[in-house]
Amino acid sequence: MTSVNGSTGWSIHPLSERTLLGAQSVMRRSIAEDFGDAYDPRIHADVDDPLTHYTPGAGPFLLVVTDDSTDEVLATGGIRSGRLKPGLTPQHVVDRYEDGRHGQLVRVYVRKEARRRGIARALVHAVLDRADREGHYEAIALHTYQHSPGAVAFWESFGALLIHDDSNGATGAVFYDLPRSSR
Repeated sequence: MTSVNGSTGWSIHPLSERTLLGAQSVMRRSIAEDFGDAYDPRIHADVDDPLTHYTPGAGPFLLVVTDDSTDEVLATGGIRSGRLKPGLTPQHVVDRYEDGRHGQLVRVYVRKEARRRGIARALVHAVLDRADREGHYEAIALHTYQHSPGAVAFWESFGALLIHDDSNGATGAVFYDLPRSSR
């Protein structure tokens, strides 16, 4: 998989052994810098071992964006089962995604110095297109944070439908569904 027009200076690829360390670096850096979160093994286990958590063909996958001239990983984004962890998320939101039909858009992170180049939008479209082609999930959900720079506006530009705003709750997150028409 490559960039949309070939002249962007970056390309989109499936996660591989070659891009593993760069992808982990982008994810860890974004978790710390953009969200101000400390590492939590209950929440970030997929960051520690993405090759196991995002197994191609089984539904979950992770894509990376690399710089065409340096091969540096600039961004990550993927999809996995939409099931959420009880006790970490409001129960009615956990119940909504227990059916196994939902995929969860996850780890959409772009290094700060690579932002404003259309990378995130192209990456999300690539993830959604692949998820549609593979057909493992009937619906796509995501969560983000009000304090993440530009995140709410970005997701709402895709037509994301607000499911629950827990900004002042235990998770601090905003939960959305992405309608099929946004893809």
